[in-house]
Amino acid sequence: METPEAVQQHLAAIVEGSDDAIVTKDINSIILSWNRGAEDLFGYTAEEAIGRPITIIFPQDRIEEEVNFIARLRRGERIAHFETIRQRKDGRLVPVSLTISPVHQLAEQQRLLLSEMRHRVGNAFAIAASLISVAARQAESVRQLSSEMRCRLNAIAVLNSRTAQSPESEEPAGVPLSELAFEITRPFGEGMNIQFSLPDIQVKPTAITPLTLVLFELATNSVKYGGLSSGGHGVEIAGTIEEGRLKLRWQEARISSNDSTRREGFGTKLCEHTVSASLGGSFSRVFEDNDLIANLDLNLSKVA
Repeated sequence: METPEAVQQHLAAIVEGSDDAIVTKDINSIILSWNRGAEDLFGYTAEEAIGRPITIIFPQDRIEEEVNFIARLRRGERIAHFETIRQRKDGRLVPVSLTISPVHQLAEQQRLLLSEMRHRVGNAFAIAASLISVAARQAESVRQLSSEMRCRLNAIAVLNSRTAQSPESEEPAGVPLSELAFEITRPFGEGMNIQFSLPDIQVKPTAITPLTLVLFELATNSVKYGGLSSGGHGVEIAGTIEEGRLKLRWQEARISSNDSTRREGFGTKLCEHTVSASLGGSFSRVFEDNDLIANLDLNLSKVA
């Protein structure tokens, strides 16, 4: 499927190459674009026409037509096959049939940009609030909380910077799944054994935040109770693709196996909700002997 930018470029090429005169103007009747068909019909070049009132091609006795057009366009009306007369640069009169439509593209782009901005800002606050809540449960001092939050938020910033659109590309690039998992766990597991066995897929920008939330929660608990703690033996993060699903498995040996570490608390609920709402899947934890295995069954099209 073509991107909106590609579609826009395609339409612009069609307009420029059309034999019909195609002109755009703003609500104040100022010419914004002027294709080759308009140059041929009216005798003005694009440089001569753009920025001037559309009435440069109106005979004096037809000026009132523009007032009527603008009033109808403000109401959102489309004017089809309006037969009238226009005037060329050399003064000759030419009969024309006009079709005039209000252009909603710019307003729609602005609406989509504002919607995306609100969504991204909301995600940023949500992930910050969730991380503070998780880190506060683990930290033993304000200094430790500050240090951990700074480290984790920096990791998120690095990941999200990869989603920015580059001048050479039409779409944000996203992040390889293996790099995503590495960057998330790196602040927790320096010097620890973390093994990755993940498929070579590119994570969509929209999936980065929810995956980050889930993996951060697992890593945070692992630092205190499991494979990333001082007495731990590391973590294995593996994944497979099966019939349109991405299945991820987080496995570690737990150094504490009491009931409190097995209860489903806030973190588990956070993971379940995030995976269900944002990634079209399910999250579950199981204990086998003293090992914790967290399974994520995700809709591949939501992730990659």
